[in-house]
Amino acid sequence: MPAVWALPASIVLGAAGLAGFYALRATSWAVMTDELQVVRLAESIAGRLSPVPSIHGTYYGALSQLYPLLLAPFFGTLSAPNAETAAHALNAVLLPSAAWPAFLLARSVTGLRRAALAAAVLTACTPWLVLTSTLLTENAAYPVFVWAILLCHRTVARPSARRDALALLGLLLAFFARTQLLLLAVAFPVVVVLHELGYAGVRAGLRRALLSHRLLAAVYALALPIAGVLLSAGSLGAIVGNYAVPFSGDLLPDGLWASAASHLVHVVVGCGVLPFVLAFAWVALTLARPDRKETHAFAALCVVVVPLLTLEVASFDLRFTPDAFNQDRYLFYLAPLLAVGATAALVSGRAFTALSAAAAAVFAGLAWLVLQFAAYDDDSIIFWASPAAAFHTALATTAGWFQMPADLFLVLSAAIALAGALVLLSRAPAAALVAVTAAVAVLGVVQALYVFERYADPAMTRPQKVALGRDWIDRAVPDGRSVALVPAPRDTAAYWWEAELWNKQANRVLRVNGGPTFSPFPADDVSVDFRHGLLRGPQPSDFLVLSGSERRFHPLELGRLVDTGALQLVRVERPYRLDWATRGITPDGWTIAGRPATLRFYGNGSTGLSRVVVVVVLAASSRATLPLDFTLRGGGNEQNGWVDPGGARPPVRLSLCVPARGFVDLALRTHRVVRIPDGRLVGVHLDRISSAPGGACLPGQVSSL
Repeated sequence: MPAVWALPASIVLGAAGLAGFYALRATSWAVMTDELQVVRLAESIAGRLSPVPSIHGTYYGALSQLYPLLLAPFFGTLSAPNAETAAHALNAVLLPSAAWPAFLLARSVTGLRRAALAAAVLTACTPWLVLTSTLLTENAAYPVFVWAILLCHRTVARPSARRDALALLGLLLAFFARTQLLLLAVAFPVVVVLHELGYAGVRAGLRRALLSHRLLAAVYALALPIAGVLLSAGSLGAIVGNYAVPFSGDLLPDGLWASAASHLVHVVVGCGVLPFVLAFAWVALTLARPDRKETHAFAALCVVVVPLLTLEVASFDLRFTPDAFNQDRYLFYLAPLLAVGATAALVSGRAFTALSAAAAAVFAGLAWLVLQFAAYDDDSIIFWASPAAAFHTALATTAGWFQMPADLFLVLSAAIALAGALVLLSRAPAAALVAVTAAVAVLGVVQALYVFERYADPAMTRPQKVALGRDWIDRAVPDGRSVALVPAPRDTAAYWWEAELWNKQANRVLRVNGGPTFSPFPADDVSVDFRHGLLRGPQPSDFLVLSGSERRFHPLELGRLVDTGALQLVRVERPYRLDWATRGITPDGWTIAGRPATLRFYGNGSTGLSRVVVVVVLAASSRATLPLDFTLRGGGNEQNGWVDPGGARPPVRLSLCVPARGFVDLALRTHRVVRIPDGRLVGVHLDRISSAPGGACLPGQVSSL
């Protein structure tokens, strides 16, 4: 027995070695805000010791909690960068561990250890190994999907109350691994009925399905009315959390069938074509003429799950993915099903003529789909969304050597491979299993290596936006102290994503005046009180990360811990008082054509008057044909000047006397305007504002309040 378990274990470790070599090199992120969500959920689980999803201290309906739960020990005990490395090490083993249940499933279907070993190899050696470089739920969902299929298959083939219970637990685990896999719970009773119909006809089959799966029938009889009530009440989110939107609306959008065909082709080609052709040839023959219950049960699973999952993914991508881009990472769960089906076909012992004819028919249908719906000349390469599609560039290049379209080259190559496999199967069946498994596995590894080398590794080892240690905020702030991020409207989102991803203490976000936060997670809404010089709203932290491009306001600093230029980590006191605030300035710092802007500077002394030295830096668009004039007036001061288009930006310095509990306004005016590339008519640009104490003032020096 130990020798038997050593076989799938060695396959998992072999694939883990390949994936781990690249995954452990990753020091960056691939997809936002998906990876940030996983990290925040893992940190929440570790900090609160609760699996209830929470981000920024608020419930967040991301129910795919299994993967964050697995990562929680790392993010609870290690720094965020070290936890990310540990997570990638886990990924390298976790995703290919799907080979283990695939081994058990294939052995149950075929009864043969060699077929089980072949299925395990094909399940582990796929282009989707690239996903181990990312912190995405697919790393856990892939093996859990196969475990769920295994448990469902066992109770469909040989029903019992215990096996029904295990299958239901498998479905529940799949749901918490990835909410998308709720579809398995929809497909499962259909598979049960289809399997029983194959042996007993319609009436008797339905009766047998109910009698042999009493526990399953009872659970569904209880769950379906509850789900119906929630749906009718518009409470779908109570079932699927944030997936309520994808699971609602028009589930059958225009173009669904073509999109489904395109998605299926991408995954089938990523799996090496032969597994699909052989699997569905065998499925058709098995459904038409059942032999063992185990084979018929698996054929029923394939014929229900494959099309339903394909349609689900195509519907989602059509409705929610920009440009309806095919994301094959949502559909790569088909790979283990095709692997088991293909190995079952190669060892089934069915009449060679019947299998060959069925394979030819399946291949003809696939060839038509490839020629009609496949796209191998597109330039959209998103390796984490579609690892299999990222290999299309190599296919197109290879086809170019033969001076033929990529889709035609693919069809001809697959036809030759299928013919060779069938010839070998007719003459040396044992060798056919080894040859097909080896060829397809090598192709899977080649695809993974190509995508790792060309796309994943360069992206995942790129420099950070801030040229400091990734956890620069955590290093600067005392342990256990919360830090709030305060994004500005026109910032580059990546700065804020990285600040939150790599710093566990950056666990709150302030949304100022309804502005952006660059992530969909809960935020604390605050507003600028222009009259009183305060930031009104929640005050979650003594430490704020501010944008270097913030032009709406600036809080009164007690100290500046880090200044990267783009981001500033400052210490403040609560309630948040302001140094200065502006009106009449666009979010990205332009004065509006024909309107004066107001720069207000607040006094923050205890009594009397204080001198504040103000520095204002202005710029003009390079599109201006002439210098732009400006006037700064207020507090007994007036400065006039010109700003050259795209030229030097000399600072304007003013000395203001500000009352302790009051303010002084500066009016910024410009008469000339320029049209910038986005079509707006603007004046000068407010590049920078700063203020610093300048000593005491006499009462008579205050001329404007």
